[in-house]
Amino acid sequence: MEIWIVEEGKKRGPFETYQIRDRIEAGELAGDELSWHKDQSGWVKLREMDVFRSEFGKSWEELHRVLPPPLPSQPFPFLRFFARWFDVSLYLLLVFSLVRFIGHNLLEAAGGPFLYLYFLPFVFLEAAILHLTKTTPGKFLLGIRVVTPEERALSLQGALARSLRTYIVGLGLMVHPFLTGICHVYCIWYLMRFNVAPWDTVTKTRVRVVGPLFLPVLLFTVFFLIILVLLALVLRPTFIQMLEIVRELAA
Repeated sequence: MEIWIVEEGKKRGPFETYQIRDRIEAGELAGDELSWHKDQSGWVKLREMDVFRSEFGKSWEELHRVLPPPLPSQPFPFLRFFARWFDVSLYLLLVFSLVRFIGHNLLEAAGGPFLYLYFLPFVFLEAAILHLTKTTPGKFLLGIRVVTPEERALSLQGALARSLRTYIVGLGLMVHPFLTGICHVYCIWYLMRFNVAPWDTVTKTRVRVVGPLFLPVLLFTVFFLIILVLLALVLRPTFIQMLEIVRELAA
């Protein structure tokens, strides 16, 4: 059956029935378009044609159930690794600079409650930024976005749950480099094995990579190096103090 339709004020066609049905399922035709075939006396709305009436009676879920699912996203484990440590290093730079600014000794602070609490604000800060922007500074520069399966921004509760699991499973609470390293190895293996991070499995979030392009990667590298240099300068007195303690113990 050859069918003609009116789109944007212009007569288009003829189309076969299956072509019209495919366009209806793809959401390209709303059903209000005027349509005609040779057995009709005049133009009628597409949804009023007997052959397509049942198509417009279906729910949105039924129409899209027949479509293939989206292609699985690539894991990009090392891209996400560097984006994560960009954010972590930026946060550490801010926190350690603040501690130095108010006159506290970082080495002495590391032995108290500070060790278990200093990184906790990062979880809330990351969750808020993800909720508002779908990304973080490091992810933004590398073209990484964190969204729901419907491509929407995460709710504040969902973003907080994701950040908290990342803090525990991915960073090992940031209390000891050895524990953090073990968590990193496990999470990179998990990500490469299942194409999804452990925290994204639970929160059902998607990580979409829209880049990276050459210029964003270049900017990321420059900014990351600047952050690391500044962090090293802030921690330099602490490193010197640690070396003196080691020398005294060795003597």
